[in-house]
Amino acid sequence: MSDQEDHASPSDRSKRPYEDDETLTKSDVDRHHNRAKRQAVPDPKTDTPYAAKSSTANDSEKSDKNGASTKNPKSEEDDEQSKGDDDAEQPAADVTPVSLRAIVTTKDAGVIIGKGGKNVNEIREQSGAKVTISEIVPGAVERILTVTGPLDTVALAFSLVSRKILQEIPSGSEHDQIVTIRLLVPDSRMGLLIGKAGAVIKQVQEESGARCSVTPDRLPMCTERTIIITGVPDSIHIAIYKFGQILMDGNGNIPGLVLYKPQPQNAAVNPQPHYNPMMAGGMGMNGTAFFYGHPSMGGFPNMPPAATPAAMGAAMGGPTQAQQIFIPNDMVGCIIGKGGSKINEIRQVSGSHIKIAEPHGNTNERLVTITGTPECNQMALYLLYSRLESEKSRMSMR
Repeated sequence: MSDQEDHASPSDRSKRPYEDDETLTKSDVDRHHNRAKRQAVPDPKTDTPYAAKSSTANDSEKSDKNGASTKNPKSEEDDEQSKGDDDAEQPAADVTPVSLRAIVTTKDAGVIIGKGGKNVNEIREQSGAKVTISEIVPGAVERILTVTGPLDTVALAFSLVSRKILQEIPSGSEHDQIVTIRLLVPDSRMGLLIGKAGAVIKQVQEESGARCSVTPDRLPMCTERTIIITGVPDSIHIAIYKFGQILMDGNGNIPGLVLYKPQPQNAAVNPQPHYNPMMAGGMGMNGTAFFYGHPSMGGFPNMPPAATPAAMGAAMGGPTQAQQIFIPNDMVGCIIGKGGSKINEIRQVSGSHIKIAEPHGNTNERLVTITGTPECNQMALYLLYSRLESEKSRMSMR
């Protein structure tokens, strides 16, 4: 190459093509063509390829003529995948099933089930929980309500159960009435619900507005105790949820757990070692009342209607049986009342004969013998235990 060629002007060089100019130009064209093909996507309406925007633009939202925002299909898929991942990372406690059991009377069990299963089916449908009631045990006055499902559905189901029970009470409005749920809890877990110096159960009471108390002894022939929750349905809902959370946090195998099973009423003829409102054959509270009273007394709207004297007389014509329970010495006064007024009232309303034995030795308990027909004794036990619970509640509020 000559000095002349080396120093040729740019215009001269552009006019004189190199040997490989054609090849380079074709390569460039091919490269650009291939890039365009890679970036082209079919138009969803015409199937005509058009140049896709950069990935940054694809991921961003774009507005149409109406100002509506649309996303790139792949971006939507990524969002859905991300959403699915987020759902999968939700705490397992939200969906982990829990099963809570409660004692109900045979009467309340019938209300909960409803005619042809109407009520229980409504509770299942509205709550999303599985709700079952144990079979009738001949001679027993109690059945077991079992509610299973995610905790929020279980708590809602108990609230709905409370409302069904209250619907059967004729006097007063539903919102002015209270209901009692007797929740069964393994004895080994009761400490979790009570807390140190009662801190946990007090907190649940404050947050829910329900009154909560714990029976001191195990139920007969099992390793369970009861926590008694009393309040309006909304309070029941919150309290059940709070207690359920605590039980789930302390979840684990419970060695030697023996579940409570309702016992025939005549199983309580033999003396029981301690007073317990939920003992075999005992009514405790009937699930709809925390206080006791006679309809004529007023102030106790949740008391089931007492049997009429005529009905009691008819009932007394049947076979009688004796039942015995022990009550603490310091509670005898509230049972007897001034001048025997309370115990005489219980005798009159129930139709049963009730005798309180004199104290023997250094024992701190008194033996109470109840004699009458099964129906009369059932009413007498209900009135006795309700009176005791009412007195315990009054003393705790001092």
